[in-house]
Amino acid sequence: MGASRNIAKNTILLAVGLYSGRLLALFLRKKMTPILGPEGIGLWTLALSITGIMQTISNFGLGNLLTREISKARAMTLPLFWTTLKVRWLIAAICYASLLGYAQASGWENVDRTVVLLMGVAIFIEGTGLACDAVLQAHEKVQFQSLAQIVSALVYFGLGWWWLSAGYGILGLVWANLASRVGRLLVMIPLMLKHTGPWQRQGPGGSINMRYLMRMGFPLFLATTFATIYSQIDSVMLEAIKGTSDTGIYGQGRQALNILVMLPGLFGLAFFPTMTRYGQNSPADAARLGERALRFILVGVVPVALFIMFVAGPIIHWFGDGTSFDDSIIVMMIGIWGLPMHAISVVMNRVLMTAEKEKYFVIIGLVPMLVNLALNMVLIPRYTYYGAAVATVISLMVNAGMHVYFLRGTDFLPPLRRALLGPFAAVGASWALGALILRLVVPTWFVGWQGLPLNLGWGPFLVSSILMLGLYPVMLWAGRVVKADDIRLLKELKRG
Repeated sequence: MGASRNIAKNTILLAVGLYSGRLLALFLRKKMTPILGPEGIGLWTLALSITGIMQTISNFGLGNLLTREISKARAMTLPLFWTTLKVRWLIAAICYASLLGYAQASGWENVDRTVVLLMGVAIFIEGTGLACDAVLQAHEKVQFQSLAQIVSALVYFGLGWWWLSAGYGILGLVWANLASRVGRLLVMIPLMLKHTGPWQRQGPGGSINMRYLMRMGFPLFLATTFATIYSQIDSVMLEAIKGTSDTGIYGQGRQALNILVMLPGLFGLAFFPTMTRYGQNSPADAARLGERALRFILVGVVPVALFIMFVAGPIIHWFGDGTSFDDSIIVMMIGIWGLPMHAISVVMNRVLMTAEKEKYFVIIGLVPMLVNLALNMVLIPRYTYYGAAVATVISLMVNAGMHVYFLRGTDFLPPLRRALLGPFAAVGASWALGALILRLVVPTWFVGWQGLPLNLGWGPFLVSSILMLGLYPVMLWAGRVVKADDIRLLKELKRG
């Protein structure tokens, strides 16, 4: 019970920190959309995608590995942390040198080149910040990570809004982004040094050799690099094939997935130290924890995905700029279904790491990447941003399936039927029953199976949404997706 409470507490703390920033960033996005237009949003999306790929390469798969190793031996905190930083800074320098060459050869305009190169500096700052995150997670001090995220969000929002209003455009956003990352480090490093450790030069295992750590992290490096490429390369390919404007429309439509996809990741970070300890004691206990984690996370994200699909139109129009981004609505409706696929992968990824099956991560990352590249090459020329959205969802499905496949035959594989099928069945049943009730009781609303009544005012919209939400726990209980022991656990978590 204590383990489940820690997982819930840590997930909430991480979510509060990160999503406070995402909420502020949404309002900043609303301001930037009419200022930058499709071309500017496309450039911003391209810069974030390129930076994201380089960040993953420079991290070298050492994030979860650092958390795992420190969780096992906290006396080794400083040797592991310092060696991780040296590896990341070395690879970041190589990546940035490559970016300079690519920018020179690409023929970009001066502004485009300046934006991408400035954002590339973030890989040095963020690589350091992510190493601090890993240390705090290993010591289960994520409240300090959350505090640093909130400070970073306030800096980004305040400076970004100010510099956009002052007419600095996309360059103002870039500088605000860099300043917010520095602010996060300035808050997090002193707290980390004070509340974690011990910070001794050599632990019981002696010093940590860079080559040794790189050898341990190499499978994870390949896996995370392949995974990031297939999740970010679509924007780069779209810009190369169709141009910056189409990239902007795609980037606007991917916002919901890009924002919400972080919640499963936070959940995975929060429960991974507990999963590691369970795995050392009993594979069966780790499998039961994995099943409950998978079931709970899908119970949360599947209805969110359905709701976002229904309200994609109002979300896109809220950002403004007339009808320039109307095509982003369909992109969002398609892309959001990558969220539950990613949630499955996150949980299964942590179970695989607990089972010490990192050797499979390379193939798990490689195959979805090749699928994504092939699909994008076929679909983008014909279906532009719609094709890129479909390719993303299919790639995430392949990734989830491969995680499950490589857990087969181990004692760590969680029971999957109830965890995977139950939340989807409960969401479908609650919506179908809700739509049927509304058609019988209020036929003038013309509620069908395709979506919520968005054009009839707040009343019909809220009644339909609340009815579906109220029926959902009933369907979860009726389908035995959630049972009495789960309710007791939730009550215990609430008291804790």
